[in-house]
Amino acid sequence: MAKDQQDTRSEILNVAREQFIAHGYDGARLQTIADGIGVTKAMIHYYFNTKQELFEQVYRRSAEQIFGKLSDTLDSDEVLFKKIESLIEDCLQIAKNEPEVVSFVITEGTRKADWLQPAMEDQITVDLQGFDEELQKAASNYQIAAVDAHVLLIQIFSLCYYPVLSRNINRSLFKEAVDEEMPSKGIVMDTILNWLTA
Repeated sequence: MAKDQQDTRSEILNVAREQFIAHGYDGARLQTIADGIGVTKAMIHYYFNTKQELFEQVYRRSAEQIFGKLSDTLDSDEVLFKKIESLIEDCLQIAKNEPEVVSFVITEGTRKADWLQPAMEDQITVDLQGFDEELQKAASNYQIAAVDAHVLLIQIFSLCYYPVLSRNINRSLFKEAVDEEMPSKGIVMDTILNWLTA
């Protein structure tokens, strides 16, 4: 693909990303995306056959942004508790820096699961075998309670990402009492470690 074509494709993806994150698949309009970069809808269809194809590209990139480092952290040479701490740090950092992207990936992935789940599975591959073996070894040495790697990751994701999804509800319920919307690393670490070592 020529550089000009690549630039136009990238521009379309960037503006589409803004629109899809702000309005979701159903609320975003191709005409608004086209107007945002000064092209026609026909030009968008030249690069992406359908709105769904464009959306899927944006979704894949966003999922990679949220979950792309997961395998690197899980496969690192860090000791188990340091690895758990790194997972929590990574998730909290993403939630703090990219709350709209977190919300977009989770909510749209739920709304359009029939065609986005395969896209996400193609984009993000996570092998939990090594991490699960580390957890089993720690459990057999009585360092932690027996826990499945999937369950542990779901707990970490829940603690780190749920506050992003519930932000408006929390503001409505607690008014000015919600000064710090994200939990601290210490709170999440204590919650996870207390659960694992109980």
